[in-house]
Amino acid sequence: MSAPNKSYDPVEVEALKPEEIERMRDEALAAFAAADSLDALHEAKVAHTGPASPLALANREIGALPRTPRPRPASGWAWPEAP
Repeated sequence: MSAPNKSYDPVEVEALKPEEIERMRDEALAAFAAADSLDALHEAKVAHTGPASPLALANREIGALPRTPRPRPASGWAWPEAP
C-alpha cells in the first residue's frame, strides 16, 4: 500500500478566461454547422458537449472549487440581516 500523496491539490485549477470560453463555443458552433451527416453531427456533439469535452471538464473544475458554507440561524428559519 502506498503512502498518501501530500503534494496533490485537486482544487488548484487555472481560471478560465472569457475569450477561451468564447473560442470553444465558436468552435462547437462551427463544427455543428459543418456537419453534413448524422454521423458527423454525432461526432461534433460528443466532441463539444460530451463528458470529456473542454467545457464539461471546465464545469467539473468549477465544482471542485472550495465553497464557504453559509451560516445557519440558531433556530428556525431567519433571513440574514442586510449589511
